[in-house]
Amino acid sequence: MAGFLDALGRFCVRRRRTVFELWFALILGAGVLGLTHGGMFVQQSSLPGTETQQAVDTLAQDFPSQTGPTATVVFSQTPEASPADWRVALTIGQSIENIGRLDRVAFVQNPYVPGMGGLKDDKAVVVQLNFKGTMSELGAADLDRLHEAVEPARMTGLDVRFGGIAAMILNQPKSGPQEATGIVLALLVLLLAFGSFLAAGIPIVVSLCGLAVAYSLIHFGASLFQMAPTAPMVAAMLGLGAGIDYALFIVTRYRQQLADGDDVETAVGRAMAHSGHAVVFAGGTVVFAICGLFLSGIAFIGRIGLAAAVAVAIMVVAALTLLPAVLGALGPRIDRYRLPRVRPDRSSARWTAWGRHVDRHAWPYAIVATLVLLALAVPTLSLRFGVMADSMSSKRMEARQAYDIVAREFGAGQYSPFVVVAKAPGPERTVKRKAPVVKGPEGLGGLTGPPPPEQAAPAAPAVKGAPDLSKKPDKQATLIAQELKQRISEVPGVVSVGEPVVTGTTAILTVVPRDAPHEQSTTDLVHRLRDVAIPAVRDAHPGAKVYLGGENPAIIDIADTVGSRMKSVVIAVVGVALLLLVIAFRSIVVPVKAALMNLLSIGASFGVVTAVFQWGWGVHLLGVDQAIPIMSFVPLFMFALIFGLSMDYEVFLLSRIKEEYERSGDPHESVVIGIGATARLITSAALIMIFVFAGFVPQPDPTVKMMALGLAVAVAVDATIVRLVLVPALMSLLGHANWWWPGRGRPVPPPPPPAPAPVAEQLELEAIP
Repeated sequence: MAGFLDALGRFCVRRRRTVFELWFALILGAGVLGLTHGGMFVQQSSLPGTETQQAVDTLAQDFPSQTGPTATVVFSQTPEASPADWRVALTIGQSIENIGRLDRVAFVQNPYVPGMGGLKDDKAVVVQLNFKGTMSELGAADLDRLHEAVEPARMTGLDVRFGGIAAMILNQPKSGPQEATGIVLALLVLLLAFGSFLAAGIPIVVSLCGLAVAYSLIHFGASLFQMAPTAPMVAAMLGLGAGIDYALFIVTRYRQQLADGDDVETAVGRAMAHSGHAVVFAGGTVVFAICGLFLSGIAFIGRIGLAAAVAVAIMVVAALTLLPAVLGALGPRIDRYRLPRVRPDRSSARWTAWGRHVDRHAWPYAIVATLVLLALAVPTLSLRFGVMADSMSSKRMEARQAYDIVAREFGAGQYSPFVVVAKAPGPERTVKRKAPVVKGPEGLGGLTGPPPPEQAAPAAPAVKGAPDLSKKPDKQATLIAQELKQRISEVPGVVSVGEPVVTGTTAILTVVPRDAPHEQSTTDLVHRLRDVAIPAVRDAHPGAKVYLGGENPAIIDIADTVGSRMKSVVIAVVGVALLLLVIAFRSIVVPVKAALMNLLSIGASFGVVTAVFQWGWGVHLLGVDQAIPIMSFVPLFMFALIFGLSMDYEVFLLSRIKEEYERSGDPHESVVIGIGATARLITSAALIMIFVFAGFVPQPDPTVKMMALGLAVAVAVDATIVRLVLVPALMSLLGHANWWWPGRGRPVPPPPPPAPAPVAEQLELEAIP
């Protein structure tokens, strides 16, 4: 591997113009592909194997118009207009009719028509609509048509807000000045690390080139697969931080080789052979760890992981191809435009002294560091998985504003009611009209025919999306629905149960919970209905199928699925990381110790996230107005991402320690020298990661906030308490056992240098008696 990377680096230096042309074509081609064929970022529209999906599949048989993505439209009063005014109410009705006429809308409620659903009072009117197709088929044009449809209500002065899928389309992920602030702070760290403006700018430029390609490909991937809105943010967060770090490591080694007297091509080749080798294993560990998210059983989680893995892989490629070409173009001029009075080389002596200090006091440092990490992890014991809901969003988001109006006027549970779908056994019956029967000779003589049928009154126009009235309501389905209504209405936490709607052998009921979608009591109510109330009715009717669905139960199903698969993901990620470390270092103890250290870092970050968001410690400082549960898939993401990122620092630190150990054979001095050589680098890389991740904390999406804070804390803990205290302390305590490998002996220390030959004057003095 080292020989290949050395040759690759030298090739990129010699053919740097070709490398620049290829990267320019790649950036341009990926950008055009993303702009012209990019898709929308949407939530997953199907959850195979869950009860919610079974409810949707059953509903599709007799109520197909109510199985598509939903949106909520809220018309609320302003000082200029109120729904209580009949003239304003007419414009609301006209807006609802306009929505129903849209080609992409399958069904819309209308509280002004009996039996058509919806909510209304003197201050607000709320309707829910169903789109045709799936979420991936929706786009910004559909939202524009919705805006046009409600224009009559807006013209009177009413405030119109969208929630659900429409708000999600409206709030596609966007970059802002916060991310730019993170990059600027990362540039400041690079300036202090290199002491040169030119050297500091190289990792930023290379990473931005890689990010441009990665984001364009992810945007194009959204047109092929359903990809969550969180995907590009996670990919940008991880890719940008990892890309800057990888370039930092290679540039640092390149400058060291130049200082040792190597020419440009040799310096690049040796930097690639040493730091590039570590980049390959570190990046590979991150990619494999993130790909372990596919074991979660939830497709959109795996795709977010895939997006992040693509970003990291492209950053590795950029560090191994574009960066050597840039270094070759700059040559020895990389240290031009130096920062006055900044001497980064002086810090190595201080870090070496710190490493020797930890080596002499290994036991106290190991014990104290472990206790600190365990204390930070304590809140993890109360970690509670929550759901993604508009009620948790930032107050700046339109979906949250729509929810607040509904909760204030009609109750928190009215915003996201449950749907109970019941299917009675047996075939469906349809209402058939009998053909006229001709009796007697008058119908056969040719002179007279059957009397003309009576002219029936013209039928009322069918309501768009209404159930098929030709299907006769099944008696058993009607009975099951009535029993379900009675049973569910008696369950604590249920505000109301709507009248059953029966078509053929399928019946549906709307259940309104008491509390907000993200409350634990709502989650408990879903489990209570599924485990107690519904089975009691279903078991009394053999062959009947009854399912509880809706937006909230769907997200709860995701949380349950993630929880059941968490163990598999942890085992797979840790197993792959251990295997890669064993291959990289040919050691048993080092990989096991690294895995345990990473688990401690992860536990500490989980604890901080739980204390901030779930307990509410300082949550208002992050722009969140209430304590909220942890999103169900956030811990899973954090585990995979943090485990991979932690391996970055572990690989760079251990690579330098192993290099020194194989040279000297001294397990203690090798740790001291390894800390002295890499501590400044690891600290700089960690600060860059922290600033990049912290730049995403101001994002309004609570999921992005949780992940950004968790990753920033994990990197801070890992690069300080773990890598600079706990790891050197444990390695000093274990000594030679760190590098034990079956059949391999200890390295032989080099012979001491020969004593200098005595000079002539010394010989003459010794000869004098």
